[in-house]
Amino acid sequence: MICVTISGYNRACGGVTGGLSDVAIFDPSDFNFTQTTPTSPYSAVALRAGATAEDGAKFYGVKFEYKEAEWTWKQSKNGCAVKYEHEFKTRLPENSNTLTNYQQALDSASCCCGLGVAIRLNSGKIFIAGEKYVNAASIPLFMVEQNGSDGGSGKVFDDSNAGNIVLKGDYSRNLREYSGTWASIEALM
Repeated sequence: MICVTISGYNRACGGVTGGLSDVAIFDPSDFNFTQTTPTSPYSAVALRAGATAEDGAKFYGVKFEYKEAEWTWKQSKNGCAVKYEHEFKTRLPENSNTLTNYQQALDSASCCCGLGVAIRLNSGKIFIAGEKYVNAASIPLFMVEQNGSDGGSGKVFDDSNAGNIVLKGDYSRNLREYSGTWASIEALM
């Protein structure tokens, strides 16, 4: 007999589409996610009481180069302690002062409050990382930060002139799916 309830992994038959369609970042302190049970997807997202547009309480879309964004994760174990390492990579075109300012803002957020990340896969599924409030209660720390970004001018004329932004975060589980629509996230942009 197993000491926990485990069910089989089943998925509907059909194709599996890879890649990211959309990425948005947010301040985890500004939003509350709704979840019916501890194992169900998040079903809604709303501003927390006191969060206003003056506090920057919104999602910010990341305009990455076409086909140049990905989410990877890796699970590891030390005794009974489990860790999931999440990494989000996006390529942002053109090294510029705008890119420098954007990275400085990510660095500042990484140090003070962490970053929240919402991603929509090309399959349509949406996942949330770095959330802080679920059902109006604070959850264990899930800190996402900019870490490992790089870039360059390229060597020749047709090489990419871009910055590769890397966001990383460790947590005790894989990402929670969001069953709402991307339009509900866009409404908060």
